[in-house]
Amino acid sequence: MKVRFYATLILLLGAMAINAQDSHFSQFYASPLTLNPALTGNFNGFYRISGIYRNQDPGLAKNNPVFSTPSIAADVSLLKDKIKNGALGVGLVFLNDQQNGKTFNTNQIMASVAYNMTFGAKKNFQLGAGLQGGISSTKVDFSKLQFDDGFDQNLNYVQSTESLAAKIKMKGLFNAGIFTKYEFYKGMRVYVGYSFNNATHYKEDYIANSLQQFNIPFRHTLHGGFEFEVNDRIVLIPGILYQNQASANETNFGLNVGIHVVRSPDPMKVATLFVGLWNRLNTKNYTLIPEIGFDYKGFRAGVAYDAPLTMQRNDGQSVGAPYAQAFEVTLSYIGNIFVKKEDNYLFNPRY
Repeated sequence: MKVRFYATLILLLGAMAINAQDSHFSQFYASPLTLNPALTGNFNGFYRISGIYRNQDPGLAKNNPVFSTPSIAADVSLLKDKIKNGALGVGLVFLNDQQNGKTFNTNQIMASVAYNMTFGAKKNFQLGAGLQGGISSTKVDFSKLQFDDGFDQNLNYVQSTESLAAKIKMKGLFNAGIFTKYEFYKGMRVYVGYSFNNATHYKEDYIANSLQQFNIPFRHTLHGGFEFEVNDRIVLIPGILYQNQASANETNFGLNVGIHVVRSPDPMKVATLFVGLWNRLNTKNYTLIPEIGFDYKGFRAGVAYDAPLTMQRNDGQSVGAPYAQAFEVTLSYIGNIFVKKEDNYLFNPRY
């Protein structure tokens, strides 16, 4: 029975990956090109390099995390001296999603383009739109899958008659998004964005001659935040994210507090320590997410830990981890190889 339980667990994990939600991050603003293509090139500088790594459910497997998701991206903000009150963003993002020790190993590479404009005499209103396209490749390690028909009468796993449709599945990806920001006055602004993902609605079919066919569901993401410089030392950043994919819903909300440990008239020389607490709610689970980060001279680094308050399954203790824990680390750098002719008006959401 124990062998059968592990086989069922592996199949459930695979089904979750196909029918539930795409990869998600607790520090979603630290991975702008996976959050919303409209954020491409939307920052104060010429180029940006960002990376994020998420390790989820490490206790469910003895030697491998159940979900491991690293991503790296690079984008540039172009034509600021050519487009009046506007800029063109171009970027590239790579994401790898490993499930259950690479039983399912997905690689995605996507190119993004976005156009941002500011309006008003004080350039206090910003509107942008972005598109993203690329390919996704999923490789399945069939040797790590077990099926009911492969067990003998003594529950020893012998061999299954199931076979793969293909070892590697290639799919086309297409996403779109919009982003807007309004600055009431310097140091106080509100922003909101929306992205539509999986527009190709591609088919997921790994088992040959399967009676069931699955198409990846559309994913809708709504995100927003508010930044308020309380004084020359403290900034408050509350935010929210809502995602819907098929019957799965997720809401993240919380607050980050930034403390300027080094102050300067030059924004690039200000050093800020961020601490925050976020919450994730979905149909069955509730998770607290403490975060800490640091921002200085274009560098941003952050760490987050998912501390679930509800058990993911009643028998979770039997596999070593009743709670779906996770941790994330992020690092990014915004650089400028050109001398700025004026203050940059494009806004880069933080944490």
